[in-house]
Amino acid sequence: MSSYLVDVLDRKEVRLVGFSIVESLNKMMETKVGGKLRKELERRQSEVANRAGSGMYLIQIYPQDGQWTPDVPYRHIFAYEVGAFAQIPADMVSYTLPAGRFIKVVHKGAESQIGDTYDFINQTYGVRPIDIEYWSDIHTLENEDNQIDIYVPR
Repeated sequence: MSSYLVDVLDRKEVRLVGFSIVESLNKMMETKVGGKLRKELERRQSEVANRAGSGMYLIQIYPQDGQWTPDVPYRHIFAYEVGAFAQIPADMVSYTLPAGRFIKVVHKGAESQIGDTYDFINQTYGVRPIDIEYWSDIHTLENEDNQIDIYVPR
């Protein structure tokens, strides 16, 4: 059993610009579309005006009825933080994460092993409307010393 670094914190509002897709987890894993969107967003990062920082976010917005399974489609947003919204590229979306209190769980290790961390989150915090992942460097996601910050609203 792994141990996890867990913290409770207040986060400010975060403005994001990037790609959005509605798909099930199983279909995302089968088609690897998440990795493709991540790479495409990085390739086109110069089109995202007012970028703040170099990290990338994955926002996962679950069905409102709480009846999520790996086969149920839900919204995924791959995005960069921006200081202010400007011209949004035609095939991208803007999204604002509201300010609030969050549980921060740190996943250490390869992204492909993040399921174990989500098992811990699900068992500890239960059903929730949204998960927020922050990747400081998408080039190290499969490294053993990789760190992904996961934020869960409280």
